[in-house]
Amino acid sequence: VPHNDGNGFSNTCSLSVGSPAQPFTPFWFSVEPQDTVATRAGPALLNCSAHGGAAASAGLRIEWKKDGTFLSPAADDRRQVLPDGSLLFTHVVHSKHNKPDEGTYQCVATIDSLGSISSRTARLSVAGQWTHHFCQNIVNTIVFKILLKKTFTQLSLL
Repeated sequence: VPHNDGNGFSNTCSLSVGSPAQPFTPFWFSVEPQDTVATRAGPALLNCSAHGGAAASAGLRIEWKKDGTFLSPAADDRRQVLPDGSLLFTHVVHSKHNKPDEGTYQCVATIDSLGSISSRTARLSVAGQWTHHFCQNIVNTIVFKILLKKTFTQLSLL
């Protein structure tokens, strides 16, 4: 700004930009959800945990999205967000025409002073009871054949 100080003109310049710089606060996921296969009517757990430094973590909240839409765990008592941020399904619902739990899930962590971060997406698939029993029958058959072979081997040594 030009001004006259009595001895002539001089210019003074000052620059003020915004507020003072804030220290960097790290904010990250220590655990992200993984693709999971659940059994119909059984429990399921999608893990998630976030951290944002000692002071910032006090205001940390975790929410979940299913197929891109935020869930409201209060509206469905089968789903609950645990204190560490993981999503627990007490029993998975899945039928031919009703598949409310199967889909793509994402954990969203928010600290008001820092903003939000989104985890990787994870797919929750549901295997019907028949699939579980089918797999169990295969395992039982393999174990039986191993035991049978071992028994015949022992008998042939006699």
